[in-house]
Parts: sequence; structure tokens; C-alpha cells
Amino acid sequence: MTSSLQVHQQFYEAYKNDSEMNEVNIFMCFHPTAMCEIFMPFNRTLIVIASTRYELGRFAKEDWTRWNKNLQKIASDPRNVVAGNNLYDAEYIRYFTGIKTIVLPSLCAYARGSYRLNRQKPFLIGNMNAKNFHSKFMSLLSDSFNRLKIKVSIRHIRDFYKRHYRYTELAQHPGIIHIPYQVSLMSIFEQYRMNIPLFVPSLDLLTEWHYTYQVVNERTWDGMSRKIGNASRISGVLGPDIPDPNNDLDRDAIRYWLKFSDFYQWPHIIYFNSTDDLLIKLKTTNFQQVSANMKVYNANLRKHLFEQWRQILQRTKPL
Repeated sequence: MTSSLQVHQQFYEAYKNDSEMNEVNIFMCFHPTAMCEIFMPFNRTLIVIASTRYELGRFAKEDWTRWNKNLQKIASDPRNVVAGNNLYDAEYIRYFTGIKTIVLPSLCAYARGSYRLNRQKPFLIGNMNAKNFHSKFMSLLSDSFNRLKIKVSIRHIRDFYKRHYRYTELAQHPGIIHIPYQVSLMSIFEQYRMNIPLFVPSLDLLTEWHYTYQVVNERTWDGMSRKIGNASRISGVLGPDIPDPNNDLDRDAIRYWLKFSDFYQWPHIIYFNSTDDLLIKLKTTNFQQVSANMKVYNANLRKHLFEQWRQILQRTKPL
């Protein structure tokens, strides 16, 4: 059977004299980042940006360890860039490799809708992957409605929009409630860029819900397979004070790593400590002001992100 190292060598031999390949100055790897291993022999600038856990495709201990060494080699070359698309993945890479990565978030400029509050439309609930929690959350919400006697219209996004929706349609809803199934979600990027007020469980509440119901089930590769793991296949390099990010059986480890999620890093997201608290905030929040604050943040982020990329591309040297 052909090994992955042999495949890498065969790829290089097949393309090292290719005229089109020889015009390439930069190789960029996102998903999976480990694809950049096959481009290392070409001696060009490598830009590695992890949009999810970077060991994707390198799950075996031996493969993951070799990828770590290659990633460290990539990071040691000043021409190259190793980054996380979000702080969680940047810290995750640092935990296993010691590499201090930068964060290069998605701009999502294609989401051209902008918040236009229509109070006739309901609040939306985003997708939840933990099927055992969906009914639990709706039950908690129903109890809160009965207890508080608050009238607020809330619909699940897939019930309200049976098939497709336009960004401009989403931007008319008062706000969107998320029980995140991942630490970084493209839908949240898009909705935030459209200045739509977003509601997310507080860090303590999401920690408890994840510990009990595994709601952020795509945070780990074990979770993707509906397994509950308590350790990574390899050890971290930052010492015993930082808990294992792939331990889903320890509240402290879960809380430590969840805090790096996008929705706990971006300002102006509205956090709730219970479904009672959620309903009160749905009723009392100044949505126009929240949206205006998000718009200012997004404008500043756009400038900062463009400057980051300008500096990155400026320092890359064509052959």
C-alpha cells in the first residue's frame, strides 16, 4: 500500500516542472490545513489558516505528530503565515505545537443584507445539532413563557423558512438565537456582518449545557462521531496548567476552551443566563442600538483585516 509520504513525493515529482505550477508564488491551505504538507517541497510561500481543528485528515497519532513537526517548520520560515480563522483554532494550534498564530477571521462581505428591523417578523432560533437538546430547550422556553407571561414570537429558522432564504430576509428579523454546535460558525459570521442582533447562552450556561447534553458537539472530532472523549491522541506542549481541549468530561476544561469561541470574543453579542433571562432580553433590548454598535465594529474590523492581508501579501516575495 502506498504511504502518504510516497503520495506527497509523487505529487511533487509530477508537478515540479509543470509550467502553470511554476507560476504560483503562494499556496494557501484552509480546510484541511494539512494539505500544505504536499506543497512544502516547492519552496514557495505557504499561508495556512485553520477554519476548524487543524488535525483534520491527520487523526492517527503518528500522522498528527508528523504534521505538527511540518507545521512548526512552516511557521519558522518568515515568508509563511500560520493562522486561525478564529481565536479558538489559533489557541488550539498553540496548545499542540507552541506556535503563536495570528487570527484572520472571515469577512463574509458577500452577505449583503443589512439589519432592517421588522417587528412583524419573529425572532429566529438557529440550527441545533444536538437532537436530544432541541426538545429540552423548547421545553425550557415554554416553561419560561408560562412563568413570565411574556409575549414574544420565536420560530426555528428551518420551520419559518422551509427551504431557502435570502440574506435580506434574515436581516429583517429582530434577532437570532443561537445554541452553537461549533465554536466558529459561518452563519454567525454572516449574521454578525449584517448587524443582526445575536443571542447566545452565557459561557457558564453553555458550559453546563455542553457538559450535560453535548450541545457543542462539533467542537471535537469525537463529538462529530457522537462520542464523548476525555483526552486527545497526542499531548499538548504548554504544560499541565492548560486543560486538554478534547476533554468533554471535565467542566473546567470545557469552560476554558469554550471561552475562545467567536461568540465570546466579539462585542455586542447578547448573552443570556437562562431561558427566563432570554425572554426578558428579547423583550427589553434596544435592537437598533445593538445593531448600530455592531455596524461600527464591523467597519473597523474590515479596515484591520484589509491591513493584515496587505502586510501579509507585501512580505511574500515572488520567485
